Amino acid sequence: MSGGPLIPGFNEFDRPKRGFPRWAGFLIAAVVSVGLLLVVWGFAAGGGPFSSLGQVSEDLQPTGYRPTVDSDVIQVSITPPQSGICSDQSLDVTVEESPSEIGVAVTLSGPRSSSCQENANPGAIWIDVLLGDPIGGRDIVRLSDRQQILRTR
Repeated sequence: MSGGPLIPGFNEFDRPKRGFPRWAGFLIAAVVSVGLLLVVWGFAAGGGPFSSLGQVSEDLQPTGYRPTVDSDVIQVSITPPQSGICSDQSLDVTVEESPSEIGVAVTLSGPRSSSCQENANPGAIWIDVLLGDPIGGRDIVRLSDRQQILRTR
C-alpha cells in the first residue's frame, strides 16, 4: 500500500466541510446586534419599536370639572407638575362610566429622557373629556381614590 490519498486526485484535507457556513455566523451576529440596538434605543431614547421601554408615566389628579355646550363633553382641570409638560409628552384621559357616576383619571406619559424647563406653567390645564352618555345628574369622581370632583366655573 502506498501512503497517498485514498481517492485519486483528492488530498486528505479536501473532504466536504461540515457545520455552518461562514456567512451564517455573520448573519446571526448582525441580527442579534440590530436587535440589541433597537432595545437600547427604545429604553434610552423612548423611540423605535421598543419605545414603551423608555416611557415613564405620572398620574395627575383632576382638581375640578366644568360642563360644556355639548352635553356629551366635559372639561377636567389638572395642575401640571413642577417640571412642566413638554411637547413630546402626552396627557391620556381614562373615563369609566356607570349609571350613577363618571370616573376620570389623567396620566402624563413621555420619554424617559424628556426634560424641558421652558414650559413650566403654574396654572391649571383644561382637558376635554368625551362621554358615552350625557352627564345628566351623575357625579364626577377621581378613579384613584373615588373622591368627588367639584364643579368649577
